[in-house]
Amino acid sequence: MRRIVPMAIFYFAMLSLGQSSVDQLRVQCAFAIQNGLDFVAASQTSPGGFVTDCWHVDAPEQKTPVDAVFTASQVLYSLSFSPNSTSARGTEERAAKYLAAQRESPGVWHYYGTGTPLRISPDVDDTSVAWAALQRLNVPIPPAALDAIRASRNENGLFTTWVGPSSSWVNIDSRDIDTVVNINALLLFGLVHENVDPVCKYVLAQIENDNFRRGTVYYRSPLMFAQAFSRAYREGNVKCLESGVGKLRDTILSMQNPDGSWGDDLETAFGALTLLNFDYRGDPLDRAIKVLLARQSADGGWALAPAYRGAVQPLNYGARALTTAVVIEVLAKYSSEK
Repeated sequence: MRRIVPMAIFYFAMLSLGQSSVDQLRVQCAFAIQNGLDFVAASQTSPGGFVTDCWHVDAPEQKTPVDAVFTASQVLYSLSFSPNSTSARGTEERAAKYLAAQRESPGVWHYYGTGTPLRISPDVDDTSVAWAALQRLNVPIPPAALDAIRASRNENGLFTTWVGPSSSWVNIDSRDIDTVVNINALLLFGLVHENVDPVCKYVLAQIENDNFRRGTVYYRSPLMFAQAFSRAYREGNVKCLESGVGKLRDTILSMQNPDGSWGDDLETAFGALTLLNFDYRGDPLDRAIKVLLARQSADGGWALAPAYRGAVQPLNYGARALTTAVVIEVLAKYSSEK
């Protein structure tokens, strides 16, 4: 609570000086970001990962903690947008060491870290997001890892969820193609300036026919699709996605609730992040920022929410550290705009 009192003083000082409402929001964002970073740092485990909660959709009060590589990658990616924070750098360094310890030859990752005994095949999603996060810390992506992902495609040129030939897959729960997994692979290959046209066409078709609204195999929310799409387009420079930007942006705007949210804290962050990545500015974005600021908990974090799901069993997975890191990314990007 140490930082909250100075924030209030500074905020009301800004009001007395006649600062614009956007400037006032940016002041609030700066303090919310620091409190959020403190929460994420306190949530980090000693190996450098983050506890992920797993729960049955019909029993949300009964949560099982798991060691998930995916959460560390996502948190690391989002915190990289707070480059001037000492606390963010410390958390990033520990997360990067955690990912290095979990990596397997030729540069791929499993969903579960070594803190969870269940072993499954390495997957395209974990590997793509992990390298995208590490690349933002200037860690080079090894050619062998890219080769492994390139080889993990079906007869239509779409990425399978699991790395390698299907005969080698272990303990998998679905062979179906997941669109968000393919978008994250586009992000990875966009970072090395490589086009994957069949995947681009497939992803764009999901927007054109509105299939993305129904969610994907592992991601129930169309907002997760939108956020992943916007990230690949903006930060992966995947220009072949450009024709889908307008419709997806308008669809996300149409889904916003009257209070400025898109539902829970994570979905609201994904909605705002999509608009930011598409360079949209306006009242809907400002209202979403106000909602996120108002929902920050006293401990500096934001609420646990489902981030993805099991393909067969009705299980949800999420982490407060993940929700908080994504909100931090939103606030950091919003604050950095002139």
